[in-house]
Amino acid sequence: MKNSQFMQVRLLILLLFCALSAVARAQASREPQLIRDTDVAEGKDEIEKPTVKEPNPKLAEQNITIGNYYLKQQNYAAAILRFLEAIEYKKDSYQAYDGLIRAYEKNGEIPKAIDACKGFLDKNPDSPKAPDFRNRLARLEKKPG
Repeated sequence: MKNSQFMQVRLLILLLFCALSAVARAQASREPQLIRDTDVAEGKDEIEKPTVKEPNPKLAEQNITIGNYYLKQQNYAAAILRFLEAIEYKKDSYQAYDGLIRAYEKNGEIPKAIDACKGFLDKNPDSPKAPDFRNRLARLEKKPG
């Protein structure tokens, strides 16, 4: 009788161990994933190659919001990437171009800020914001870069 009770206890322990490992594996798979631009935010160099994106104003707005957050945090490299992504989703977004130009300017990349101004004006010459961008372009071209 003792031998069968011992075998039952061993079987119960084995089943309990298997159940606990399954629970642990399930919890491990639910751990939060890092956001994809963490490496950029931390200053690491490897950046994914861009893909062609379908127009999506909602995603553009989300990227602008995140880009503005990064600007406030003075993480200009991450802000630049977010504004560039917003432009991919909405080509005529003056908010995205405005943020991109500010981020380039704060990061000391005046030639890129000038190119961004020209890019907006080339793509949107009839925009109500075009005069503002022309004035900004003139101011940027006077800066040493």
